[in-house]
Amino acid sequence: MVFVKKICPPERRKATIAVNAKPSSPTISINDTTNGEEEGNEQFQFCISLKIIETTRPGQPITICTSGSVFAPAHPDGGLDTLAKRTAYLMSTSDGSRWINLGRCFLHNISPDPPLSPDLKERFPTRLLTIPADGEVVVAHDLPLARIFEYEQRLKPADIVGETWRMGIASGMVGTSWWSWGGLDGELKYKRLSAWRWWSRCSSVSAPTGDEWVTSGDPKELAFVDQTEDATFRFVE
Repeated sequence: MVFVKKICPPERRKATIAVNAKPSSPTISINDTTNGEEEGNEQFQFCISLKIIETTRPGQPITICTSGSVFAPAHPDGGLDTLAKRTAYLMSTSDGSRWINLGRCFLHNISPDPPLSPDLKERFPTRLLTIPADGEVVVAHDLPLARIFEYEQRLKPADIVGETWRMGIASGMVGTSWWSWGGLDGELKYKRLSAWRWWSRCSSVSAPTGDEWVTSGDPKELAFVDQTEDATFRFVE
């Protein structure tokens, strides 16, 4: 999914979410073949934090659907992971023409049969994430050496020893198609989250009725701002 950035007048904006990407370590060894599985050997990760920096409802968390975005967790059954879906990139800081292919492909969704549940909590593989009212939430994608080069056909680890690289997020993969005030462990814990989208003329889901249902706010009114400053790391022996 690519999130089209539609202009929202400032007076209609409900909240602004700061997004920051960074590696879990400033270096990664090309000799690490353990994938972080040995005791005391930490897994190298692509970390993305989300924090509410402006809001019309201070003190309230926000829950978003992460499906189709860089905020989605890795595929639960071990299939194609989030970073392989053109959500992020690795680029050399010394030569912009040098980049590592993390798996550049788009997924095309088809109409499910039988139809999916109207409640997002019951949909698979839909994922939801709560951004706290204070502080931040971090999404961490495992990125061991073997995974970094899994789809790369030109460069090998030995080719880039000592070189500094930058992690980046594809702008079209930052956003959400569904959001609501409240947290999954708080206000939304006993609510049903309707997949109905009032802004979509082609929605196949009927509008919900009853106090147990929560519908999405307009995605245009939730702004995501990439504030990443330094997401560099270096390959070492």
